[in-house]
Formats: sequence, C-alpha cells, structure tokens
Amino acid sequence: MRTTPLPPAPPAPAPGGAARAASPRQALARPGRRRRQALPAAAWVSATLCLLMLAGLGAGLHHWTAGFEAWTYEARRERQIDAGLLRAPALALRGADGRPVRLRQDGGAAAATLVDFIYTRCPGVCRTLGSEFQQMQQQLAEQPAAVRLASISFDLAHDDAAALARHAASLRAQPRWWTLAVPDSPADAQALLRALGVVVVPDGQGGWVHNGAIHLLDGQGRLRGLYGFNQWPQALADARALASRP
Repeated sequence: MRTTPLPPAPPAPAPGGAARAASPRQALARPGRRRRQALPAAAWVSATLCLLMLAGLGAGLHHWTAGFEAWTYEARRERQIDAGLLRAPALALRGADGRPVRLRQDGGAAAATLVDFIYTRCPGVCRTLGSEFQQMQQQLAEQPAAVRLASISFDLAHDDAAALARHAASLRAQPRWWTLAVPDSPADAQALLRALGVVVVPDGQGGWVHNGAIHLLDGQGRLRGLYGFNQWPQALADARALASRP
C-alpha cells in the first residue's frame, strides 16, 4: 500500500511573541488605510465650502427678491416704486421735430406723464402699446388734463427724427398730447433705462426684447406706477388723479 506524505508543519512562532513579517499584500494595503483615514477631513472641507456657497446664494436671493417676497422682475420694480427708488434722470431727449423733450417738468405744465419704451421697427408689443396710447390720446382730447403721453425709443441706430416723425404719423399722434422722442446718446439711453429699471435685450434677429409696461411718472420724474396690457384705463385714471393734486 502506498502512503501519501504529510505536508510539512508550519513554522513555530518566534520566541517572545515577536510579530511576523508583513506579507507584500499587507504592506501594500497599509497606505490605503492612511488615505481612508484622511477622507473625513477632506469631506469636512467640502461640506463647509458647500454650506458657504448656499449661504451666499441665500443672501443674494434675499436681496434680489426683497426678503423672498418679490420673485419676478416686475414685482421687484413694484417694491422699488413703493420705496421711491426709481426716478428718471434730468436729461434731454430729441423729439420727432428735433426739439428737446424732457420727462422731468420740475414745475412745468404736465404734472403726470405716461411713458412707454419702444423702437419703431418693433412688430409686436410696441404696436399693442401704440394702440393703447391712441385710445388714451382720444380720452385726453375729449377730457383734457395736465397729462401727456411719451413714447421713448431706445434704438438710437435706426430711430432718428425722421423715423420718429414717420412713426408718429402712422399712429396719428397729436403733439399736444403725445410726444415721440429718443435720447441724445447711447449713454443717456442706458442711464434712462437703468434709472427706471427697464430691461432691453437684443433678440438675435436685429430687434429687441423689452418691458411692455406703461410707466406713470410725476412732474419730478419719479416712477409712480406700472401698468400691463389692457390696463391703460387705470393708468390714465391714475395719471389724472396725480395731475389734479395741488
């Protein structure tokens, strides 16, 4: 009968309980343990940065939304109006006849002005505003008041005095009630738009996207009200009331 030899016995532990030498696999694993121990510190740094970013975002939203109460741009403008923060600067505009036009009367005849911002090539919202201004002009002709209408173009590259005159003729604007004008310079245009919170953005097709509201200004150029589509009767009523104040 053949016998199978037994495997050799494992070596006896070293005297005194000395530790065995680490295997190559164990030696490679040790640096990994040190890296895993460093991860919590890196995680704390990342979490802290995220919290700081969220805090900054929250502070920005709190500012731009007026304490998280005004979530649209027009709502924010309404709050600025209530606080008296929006006012047209004292700069001259050029009318369709080439004469200077001022939005701030500072004691002049018109105590209230209803303003829209347009460009004469506008195919959409400006035409709707033009129709509403025609109706307000008719109401003023029938029941006069110290109220005037002003359509201000921000397209200085195309809307010179001749273009404004053609546009005024197409709308049958009567100079007694309704003035079409353009700022003297791009800097004046930007100053006016910025002062009243009007946003004008190129549409990528040669035109512009812009606010389509009617703006009510008092004699000192302060913005007193904003009115959307089909709110022109209220805009005119408020302008009459403002103009009648002593």
